[in-house]
Amino acid sequence: MRWPWTRRRRPKCVGLALSGGALRGIAHIGVLEVLEEAGIRPDVVAGTSAGALVGALYCAGVPLAEIKAEALDLKWSKIGRVTRPRLGWFDISRMEERVNELIGGRTFAELEIPFAAVAADILSGEVVVLREGSVAAAVRASCSVPGVFTPCVQGDRLLVDGGLLNNLPVSVTRQMGADYVIAVDLFPAVQRFKPPRHVAELAMLAYFNLALLTHRERDDADCLIMPQIAHLGITDFSHAAEFMARGRAAAEAVLPQLRRDLRL
Repeated sequence: MRWPWTRRRRPKCVGLALSGGALRGIAHIGVLEVLEEAGIRPDVVAGTSAGALVGALYCAGVPLAEIKAEALDLKWSKIGRVTRPRLGWFDISRMEERVNELIGGRTFAELEIPFAAVAADILSGEVVVLREGSVAAAVRASCSVPGVFTPCVQGDRLLVDGGLLNNLPVSVTRQMGADYVIAVDLFPAVQRFKPPRHVAELAMLAYFNLALLTHRERDDADCLIMPQIAHLGITDFSHAAEFMARGRAAAEAVLPQLRRDLRL
């Protein structure tokens, strides 16, 4: 028998940490659909790379149906353009512009849900948590895979994809006040990527193998959601619908735990 005073208190602030994972980030949409249907709405959200992109749209109040439609219609030409290879092969300014359009140019202070985008300063080797100013610009910085996408200059900092240092920002949601963290991890502990088709994919794979080492916070989450997507490519848009379905399935599997922990 568990005495009343030994019962776990109902969390006062629920945080959601969304990992990076390139196009696998589409799986976050399926997870969010399930959480919404279950009446679970996070109080704070932190995202890295693709997690920052989906998280920003969600926290700005963009309907999930609209986010889903955007994902199903996504292609590289809508994200950016090939550029002269100086600090990156691909300029993703088009993605920044589209995000800004979808969220109505909102700043962090204007979001419906407090949000943080995680980037890395490649010059100092420091994690940079972006919570002020332009949300779209922060998302772009968080998604700028070094060597593939052009980095973002912010003062004396050169910002690149946050997965370089923290691909699953559980600690960031704690810093934002969360006392219960739901983490969505798109990087299985053991996986084998498909052979790259060109140099950009090779650089992407090198980066993601490095990002696997930044999953130090996986065990710090109160509830871990891991969609079964290791067999799906990280740059193939044709898997969009399956990414979302796998995200839904993984979220549905942990609903009993969430209902118990959150006392729903």
